Amino acid sequence: MTTPPTPPRGASGWGARGVEKRGPWLQWVDMSARDDTPADPAVAFLASFNDIEAHLRSQLNAKRSDSFRWMVRLAEKKHLISAQQSEALDAFAELRNAISHGPYNNLRPIADPRPDTVAMIQHIRDLLLDPPVALEVLSHQTVRSLQVGDPIAAALKIIRTTEISQFPVYDGGSYVALLTTNTIARWVAADLSDNSILDASTVAEVLDYAETSDSAVFMPRTATAQEVIDVMTGPELPWSVIVTEHGKPSQKPLRLISGRDMRSLIELVELR
Repeated sequence: MTTPPTPPRGASGWGARGVEKRGPWLQWVDMSARDDTPADPAVAFLASFNDIEAHLRSQLNAKRSDSFRWMVRLAEKKHLISAQQSEALDAFAELRNAISHGPYNNLRPIADPRPDTVAMIQHIRDLLLDPPVALEVLSHQTVRSLQVGDPIAAALKIIRTTEISQFPVYDGGSYVALLTTNTIARWVAADLSDNSILDASTVAEVLDYAETSDSAVFMPRTATAQEVIDVMTGPELPWSVIVTEHGKPSQKPLRLISGRDMRSLIELVELR
């Protein structure tokens, strides 16, 4: 009978027959039962970790002396990764050290990352190296814009006959504001209160009832899902993101990204 490997000091829960010990990220394994298949969990984990580290160092123009954790914090601030991914990468840095500097048997670590851990770091690597672009992953949308002089009846007809509920409003080629159904509701409530008649006739008049929350942020068509999520959930809390070619208000709107789109974007980047 082959004697199982001696676990690292403090590795409680090691069975008498070399049974694996599962922790948050690791599983101790009986080296005598392992084969030499190329799909080694430790190798797969370290390969993904190294890809992430190299990519962050390149993207952030980091010095060799800059630590991995420092790069992770900066990447989160620059919207390259989410807070959830940042927390996971912190834990993976400790796991990398455990694998790289822990006990080995026949040149192989006796501690393997769990399969779900390997899958998670590979998912983060893929998101980081090839981040999903919001405009490419969301469904097609027809944007209906209005001019300040347009009759408000035009907006009401679109709302009544379609699922569109917000409109970028322009004065010629200059962006003015975002007309939302919330603004329209406030106008209706206020305008009916005096004589029970809707007196306002143009989009410009209705925009007088807009609040600061009825705002939009412009982003370029290359904006990633993570960048849009961070803007939509950031301090400004805009009503929508208006995507244009280069993120300029003077350019044609390509899509409006609103709260109803957030679930699709978050599902792309969240860790399970």
